[in-house]
Amino acid sequence: MTRAERGDAATPDPTTMAGVTRVRVRLLGAVLAGGRSRRFGRDKTAESIRGAPMIERAVDALASCCADVVVVSSREDTPVGPWRTIPDDRPDLGPLAGIETALAEAARIGCGAVFVLAADLPLVQSGTVADVVAELGEGRAAAAAREGDPDFEPLCAVYRTDCLDDVAALLDGGESAARALLERVGGARAPVDPRTLVNVNTEADLAMAETLENELESSG
Repeated sequence: MTRAERGDAATPDPTTMAGVTRVRVRLLGAVLAGGRSRRFGRDKTAESIRGAPMIERAVDALASCCADVVVVSSREDTPVGPWRTIPDDRPDLGPLAGIETALAEAARIGCGAVFVLAADLPLVQSGTVADVVAELGEGRAAAAAREGDPDFEPLCAVYRTDCLDDVAALLDGGESAARALLERVGGARAPVDPRTLVNVNTEADLAMAETLENELESSG
């Protein structure tokens, strides 16, 4: 989905935006929305924060920095909207397979990198995306830094298209952890506000996200 298709005035050049000027690459944005939402009990990507479904919030966060945005999901109940939805090339193998699908799509349409964002990270906004992309530099990947193990969020990350062979090799070898690709290619970590990385898996998480949204707005 392009910004022009959404009716916006113009599609931005992601290589010259503030905060992204060190990276000369055309970006595809990819929202990963194929999870089964087992803990939530229903499709959480359709749940809203301040009236906006989480899947829509993710698309909007990517649209300001990316030339095109797609949703990656093989679920029949994935919410539809003014965006393209593409199926996983390897269904039911988790987010690492979703990253592979996104990288393959980026290569197909001539993008040099893909920004992968999980639909259940609803507080990631365009500024966070720009901060992560700016950290890419000449490297092959960069992800939002966080506390814990791993010390990065692999589903708020940018990967150059030349990582496609690496992710395919990982999947072919039986790897399924989303963290594995960034670790394999030596990706950078981008400092971000940790509140933006709240992951919604339950109703309680959703309520927390709404509270943190108010905090971010007050402090911003």
